[in-house]
Amino acid sequence: MIKSFFLCLGLLCVSATTINAQELTGIIKDKNQKGVPYVNIGIPAKAFGIITDDNGNFKLKITSEKETDTLQITSIGYYPLVMSVADFKKSCQENSPIIITEEVYQLATTIVRPNEYETKVLGTSNVADLECVELSGLRQKDSASVRKYKEKGISEKSAGVEIGNKISIKKGQQTFIDKIQFKTCLGENDTAIYRVNIYSEGKTVKRVLTPIGMVKVINAANELKEPIIIKTIGKTEVHDIDVSKQNIQVTDDFIIALECIYASNSQMKIGAKPAMFGSTDLLIRESIMDEWVKIPLINMTFIAATVTYKKKSKK
Repeated sequence: MIKSFFLCLGLLCVSATTINAQELTGIIKDKNQKGVPYVNIGIPAKAFGIITDDNGNFKLKITSEKETDTLQITSIGYYPLVMSVADFKKSCQENSPIIITEEVYQLATTIVRPNEYETKVLGTSNVADLECVELSGLRQKDSASVRKYKEKGISEKSAGVEIGNKISIKKGQQTFIDKIQFKTCLGENDTAIYRVNIYSEGKTVKRVLTPIGMVKVINAANELKEPIIIKTIGKTEVHDIDVSKQNIQVTDDFIIALECIYASNSQMKIGAKPAMFGSTDLLIRESIMDEWVKIPLINMTFIAATVTYKKKSKK
């Protein structure tokens, strides 16, 4: 059931029409003129985005976009940069680096943890025992999604696809996310790069009828202050990530997601298992410029999240 779902994902996408394609290249840098790796660049209104390489370089074909379309550049730890497609094209044509500014977090916003607390693991209980699931159906060869990415000149190996689990907690309960575990599965000649993202769940912005049923479209905000990049080569392994120093507090359901930055075999293969219906929602989107879609009738968990919350007082 899980594997058959991924064969349908391409049906969610709308094909694009190529009009006067123009290939643009450039680089994203910080104030010190150092290239910023894995920056997201895209046009939210078109639900399309690309990712810079590990040196901050990018390549993008401008096709049906208008000069007045709004382009957004985002990276964890930096202020978002919004500009028109016309200004973006001008920077590329003049070989001018695009500068993004590092975000400063105020110490005053740090939340004090409770003195008496309880710790609990949410999501899946034993990550090491999860079965490896191949998500190669995320973009089928003849899907509108693939046609759109080929039109933009993007390799299928730099997927940008993001898959998430919604973790449910008691509403209003001060909860800190301390640790994340997940399992990646690679052959001996394969390489993959993933980014871990943590989102506070936003409201449902609309419901859309698709070939796989009615789906909810959800907005969400990233809670991480520093990026978490995982590069894995030639083996299956469990990743145990301590995020306690980032002091991430949530008071409602949250989403932990894996964004596939690069996959040498054009596949996203992770450890996963079916979840009890209604306990762990499966969310997916083509890129972070797109909106989250909740997949109906499919419940799959691939994340273990260790959380801390205030200990209940004894009556």
